Amino acid sequence: MNELSLTTEKLRVLYVSPEISPFARSGELADVAEALPKSLAGQGVEISLMMPKYRRPEIESLKPEVVLAELLVPLGDEKAKASVYKAEVGRMPVYFVDNPKYFCRDMIYGSSKGEYLDNDERFTFFSRAVLEFLLKSRLPLDIIHCNDWPTALIPVFLRTHYAQKNHFKDVATLFSLHNIAFQGTFPPESLALTGLNWDYFTPEQLALNGRFNFLKAGLIFSDIINPVSLTFREELLAADSGKDLEAILSRRKEVVAVIDNGQDERSWALAAKEYIHIYHKALELRRGGQSG
Repeated sequence: MNELSLTTEKLRVLYVSPEISPFARSGELADVAEALPKSLAGQGVEISLMMPKYRRPEIESLKPEVVLAELLVPLGDEKAKASVYKAEVGRMPVYFVDNPKYFCRDMIYGSSKGEYLDNDERFTFFSRAVLEFLLKSRLPLDIIHCNDWPTALIPVFLRTHYAQKNHFKDVATLFSLHNIAFQGTFPPESLALTGLNWDYFTPEQLALNGRFNFLKAGLIFSDIINPVSLTFREELLAADSGKDLEAILSRRKEVVAVIDNGQDERSWALAAKEYIHIYHKALELRRGGQSG
């Protein structure tokens, strides 16, 4: 693909994150999720954001409007209800997935007593709700940009439950890793929430050290893997610090794309240009049938 096509073709990206500043923040991911989409939009990318609708004044002050009052989301053998809200922030649409049972919490991932015990259910629900919303709304899309373990099941679902859906036929995924200290590891029984059969719970796919590992799932099923710095990539590949994920990264090294986070407006603009290139690479892999 030449430089002309890279800069003139309109990319449509959905940026999915469990936290986005200033609406909800626990760490650096939220800051990246605020700054990078702004820079991408400034370079002509048609970008939308999506996150859970936590009960935060920063979200409520936007006065988001309901775009889907009821969305039925498969969750194990049942269907859970979601609502989807929308607000415009700096000319970017931000979609919020709402379900009070899962997101009406004081914190994002847990309290001072530890992580919420139903985080597997909460973020399986969120990941599936994102795709159900896209399917029902028919939002035009090229790329789903996922971030860290809470969104890691999106590439899995896209290539399993939704593999035969025409709306997703040419949609590619990029999975950014910001912090491997938190991987989303849960008991094997958590697999039942996904609706996937036990054939997927193997060391070659979703199982790691006898646990269901969300982060590993994202590494295996996404089209492009994106560590957010070169140093981070080297740490991931090092046998002592890669948290048993280094074998996957080594095996898929051809689709590992490192981009340093920006520090100011200028460096974010440079990072955005690099992301545009790897979005196109992801599309080439997906539409050429080479990824996976």
